[in-house]
Amino acid sequence: MVPLYLFHVTTVEHSESTLWTFIICNIFVVLSGIVFMYRLFTQKNVRVAGLAFGVALLINYILIAIFGDIFDLLG
Repeated sequence: MVPLYLFHVTTVEHSESTLWTFIICNIFVVLSGIVFMYRLFTQKNVRVAGLAFGVALLINYILIAIFGDIFDLLG
């Protein structure tokens, strides 16, 4: 099994709890993005789904900016 730190782009070390926070937040970003795109393409009410997706992206970028390195925002 390959250690997870080998997939990290930068040399900034993260704790395991921070890693799980990022994983959970990224899963929510992906799921809310899928719901948002589905509602957008089926021409349903997209306001709530769009706001949830936008807030999830904002929280994700804030977490990266606080706990990560500036180069984490690139990938």
